Amino acid sequence: MNEVCQFSSIPYQLKRSSRRRTLALQVGQQGLTVLAPLYLEKLQIDAFIRKKSSWIQQHLQQQQQRPQQGYPVSGEHLMLRELMLRLKVVEDSVSAVTLEGQTLWVQLSRRIKAENRQKHLLGLLEDWYQQEAQRYFNQRLSFWAERMGLSWRQLLIKGWQTKWGSCHSDGTICLNWRLLLAPDWVSDYVIVHELAHLRQMNHSPVFWALVAEFYPRWQEAKLYLKQHQQQMTLSLN
Repeated sequence: MNEVCQFSSIPYQLKRSSRRRTLALQVGQQGLTVLAPLYLEKLQIDAFIRKKSSWIQQHLQQQQQRPQQGYPVSGEHLMLRELMLRLKVVEDSVSAVTLEGQTLWVQLSRRIKAENRQKHLLGLLEDWYQQEAQRYFNQRLSFWAERMGLSWRQLLIKGWQTKWGSCHSDGTICLNWRLLLAPDWVSDYVIVHELAHLRQMNHSPVFWALVAEFYPRWQEAKLYLKQHQQQMTLSLN
């Protein structure tokens, strides 16, 4: 749910979501965006803006000084776990992806032909997400494996369209980088699910009891993946 609002001399776009539990601020080319839980009253939101007004003004000024070259892409925002990122594409001498606060800067080499830019941009983003997935899911696998009294051998990151994870008998865990487009509690379910296969290489009642023991929200997470599978992808069309 989006609203155009104003506090004092600061106009902002208010985006409410039932998934959010905390307030967050984003400053981009279009100005200030406030991300808020669905239930939060506007008086509380304005009080938060008042508290952060110096930070907001500073970042609004910095945004005005940003280079404006580049070209528009469809889908200006991308999810990274619980965080909504603003996508900013600029031309540069080399191609690279950098996360700066809540802005994901994509530098595209000027040598790339115009007809190849969208494809190259999508490839850069997918590569970046895969690197993030390798780092983050390694941490989560270690966390859950310790709690479950299990050990795993290696993590492989995949880009499946209809599959979220797999477990091999040699201790290799495969996870889909697209899980980074879902909340943390959803990807944690998949990790627990795959680790549980190290004890039960099946989907028997014993397996599901093991999953439920360590992750009571497993049914809710499984339903989330079913309902949001089509949205958990990158598309620039």
